Amino acid sequence: MNIPVFFAGITTMPPASGINFVSWAIVGFIFNYYIRTYHFRWWMRFNYIISAGLDCGTVFGGLAVFLFLYLPKGGIHLDWWGNTVWTLTADVAGLPLKMVTEGEIFGPLSWA
Repeated sequence: MNIPVFFAGITTMPPASGINFVSWAIVGFIFNYYIRTYHFRWWMRFNYIISAGLDCGTVFGGLAVFLFLYLPKGGIHLDWWGNTVWTLTADVAGLPLKMVTEGEIFGPLSWA
């Protein structure tokens, strides 16, 4: 694994979450280590086809979501926990992690 390329991928794809990278790592490990090690002839024959199929499935899935959920009449609003949970966080409410109460100071008692 090329660690700089892995972390550069995190910065260039803001909507990607940890689950995206975990699923890619699992599929990559299965096909590029396990199957290549123990079933090399099968891997040699079908790895490129499986890679192309996974890429096409991702594209077709994205197009299907756009065409069937987002496009018709301004989109379909799916109201479920995963779409609304972010509105209940302290970040949305503008709350700090810790409050400095009356009489307290932020930082050390002396800066010497």
